[in-house]
Amino acid sequence: MVFLITALDTSGTVTLRRESVLAAMKKADELISDGCWDVEIITPDGATYNSGEFDQLRERVSGRPALPGAVDAQHLS
Repeated sequence: MVFLITALDTSGTVTLRRESVLAAMKKADELISDGCWDVEIITPDGATYNSGEFDQLRERVSGRPALPGAVDAQHLS
């Protein structure tokens, strides 16, 4: 499965690929920390999640509500 992470920075659009949702969310958080904006994760089925919806993505892949700031690696694929 391929997850795409897109963001904008001062040079333009950044698009990265990751093989798991956990890796995609980690990279998205890093991009936000580095000052990128409009950070989104696109799932293999085409659903798009912006940074304000990352908790919904965690819930979707784990099947249970996410704890604030927590990523449950056992249930993420």
